[in-house]
Amino acid sequence: MTNKMYQIIGALLLFLGAMVNSVYILDQRQTALVLQFGEPVRQGLTPGLKFKIPLMQNVIKFDKRIQHLTFSPGDASELMALDQKTMKLDAFAKYRITNPLKFYQSVQNDQKLKMRVGSVIESSVREVVGTFPFIDVLGSKRTVITNKITELVRKQAENFGINIIDVRIVRVNLPDKARDAVYNRMRTDRLKEAKEIRAQGAEEALAIKANADKEKTIILAEAKKQSEILKGNGDAASIKIFSSAVNSDPEFFSFYRSLEAYKNAFRPNTSIVISSDSPFMKYFNE
Repeated sequence: MTNKMYQIIGALLLFLGAMVNSVYILDQRQTALVLQFGEPVRQGLTPGLKFKIPLMQNVIKFDKRIQHLTFSPGDASELMALDQKTMKLDAFAKYRITNPLKFYQSVQNDQKLKMRVGSVIESSVREVVGTFPFIDVLGSKRTVITNKITELVRKQAENFGINIIDVRIVRVNLPDKARDAVYNRMRTDRLKEAKEIRAQGAEEALAIKANADKEKTIILAEAKKQSEILKGNGDAASIKIFSSAVNSDPEFFSFYRSLEAYKNAFRPNTSIVISSDSPFMKYFNE
């Protein structure tokens, strides 16, 4: 192979390398910025096959999809609401790169964007939150608050070549001292409430016990009354039967009574001293 052939092959390789280096593909999820010797010369916003000058120009691609940026303005310092209550909060923002040239000139990359936009968001949050009482920040007007914060951040974020889609507050915390004070107050309130419930329970227990004792006394009195009535009726019936028996045969009744008296008087190993003409011995003498 001659030197001329080597020269032709080398030229072809250089040409192919230059052609490859002069072509780039822009995905539909991306935008691009073409730099020439470090200076931006044009930006690509539409997807497709693109061309650039090899060796002189290079391409920086940016993701044009919605990006997520988290931040915690309350980490460094506390925020103060309209009613002078302090808090710490966490939030996030969603944004999209709309102007690659302005984005590159102002922040260059996502890391610097987070620092720059983070300070903008923090100042906007402080400005808006300071016009609402703490209870509104917790929930009742949070949507109104986040909309106002989004509008403020959106106006300032246009200088960075991005569009702020939304800013949301995801969590609101009390400072450590305030949280401990709230916890202690809640604990005291719960203990007070528990003490009141126990006192009410003891009072109701005493009332139930007193009512039960009253009902017990009434029931016993009624039962005793009924027993006395039944006993009286039984005694009356017994006396009536006894009187009827006496009237029907007085002599037999006298004999029966004497036998009962003998049975009760004469026990085993019992000695009795009595006159033989005593009326008690009437039936023995007969």
